[in-house]
Amino acid sequence: MNYNKKILILLAGCCLAFTSCDNFLDIQPKGIVIPKTCEDYETLLNDAQLMKASESYPIYLTDDIFMLDDDDMTGGFNYMELPNQRLYTFQPQVFGDGETDGLWTYSYNRIYTYNVIINNVLGSSNATEEHKKQVQAEALVGRAFEYLTLVNAYGKHYDAETAQTDPGVPLLLDEDINKTNLTRATVQQVYDQIKADLDQAAPNLPERPVLNANRASRPVGYGMLARMYLYMGDYEKALENARLSLENNSALLDMKLYNVVDPEQYFGRTDLPQDPSDNPENIYVRRMPYVYGVNASVYGSEDLINLYDHENDKRYLLYFTKRLGTTTTDYDLYAPYVALNIAMGTPEIYLIAAECEARIGSKDQAMEYINTLRDNRIVDNAPLNASNNGEALRLVLEERRRELTMNGCMRLIDLKRLNKEPEFAKTVTHRANGVDYTLEPNSPKYVLPIPPTVLRYNPGMEDNIR
Repeated sequence: MNYNKKILILLAGCCLAFTSCDNFLDIQPKGIVIPKTCEDYETLLNDAQLMKASESYPIYLTDDIFMLDDDDMTGGFNYMELPNQRLYTFQPQVFGDGETDGLWTYSYNRIYTYNVIINNVLGSSNATEEHKKQVQAEALVGRAFEYLTLVNAYGKHYDAETAQTDPGVPLLLDEDINKTNLTRATVQQVYDQIKADLDQAAPNLPERPVLNANRASRPVGYGMLARMYLYMGDYEKALENARLSLENNSALLDMKLYNVVDPEQYFGRTDLPQDPSDNPENIYVRRMPYVYGVNASVYGSEDLINLYDHENDKRYLLYFTKRLGTTTTDYDLYAPYVALNIAMGTPEIYLIAAECEARIGSKDQAMEYINTLRDNRIVDNAPLNASNNGEALRLVLEERRRELTMNGCMRLIDLKRLNKEPEFAKTVTHRANGVDYTLEPNSPKYVLPIPPTVLRYNPGMEDNIR
């Protein structure tokens, strides 16, 4: 394959490295074995590349972390990769020409494989129509998940008044790797496609995941709709779908049963389930390319750490430490050494339901959702109460931040959406080498830039002005 063809593959985000054990998708469409049976397409759903998602680097834009300049524990700001330094100091440029934006590139790689399945599995052989529709439905959920992350990372947050014109991301819905001059669909068009994919998938998803939670199931379909509607600000529909998701699976891990068993260890410091698939609350599992994310690389910000009960909240006690091996620090290092699930778990669904109840429903019901979660997180949990819906919303958002910390793009997206509400708008400040850098509410720097390589080979594509 020549260099130009490789560039086209990169731009469409198609298939840098999709080599499964059966070689169904080495490079499509020339020189490969095309899947024919439904089992072939289902094998693609189990490909190791589809078990990953997103990146950890958006965390460096947020208020959840801080870095020392030079540090024996983490290395410090001065030893971070250059793109992360640029993010942490809110620079307009993030990735240079020779640097890969993994969030963009590998998301489109996965979308390519989902497109192959979605567009071809119904014509495959050796399976019932019901089974073929199930495989297609799982791929539709996967594609929707990728696009929901992409549009919120590279586009402005959804606003019904401007979504029709705000640039989102390219919508690639087929397997054609020869497309040139790609352009960005609007935020509204991307959301419309996400909704269409999830609606089409809904009636054909299995009640429980096939094999394990790497595969989509009914509670995931409803949960993804709940997340989408939450981001859109449609709290009634978000609540409806969150309830449906919890009706299908409301399991929570009782973290009170787990402990720091050996503070001198790195791996095995705690006895938490090491693999996301072994945690019953993980209903849809995707790992970061580096499965531990920013583990042992960042400190929790003072603002974040102050939200936890340091004596009784197991999330603080298990995820953060001031000692790792034989090294101690004055700050709270994020170091659970547990493979992070960045797709979807029931805690997020409880939080969505609680937030929507606080916004449009009952403060008491909101607190019931939150206290159910906290009962599985905090030793001798004292139930939270709210005097009104406004107070309930504040408590829910604080709980959401405690629960979902260091989870891919989650905090970045929350900052973007909450900045639209004056009572929750926030200025983020980072300090590096004696200089304070600030990120104002609604700053265009909350929107990630389109990778330079993509812009170079797609001259008609609009960049984000940062």
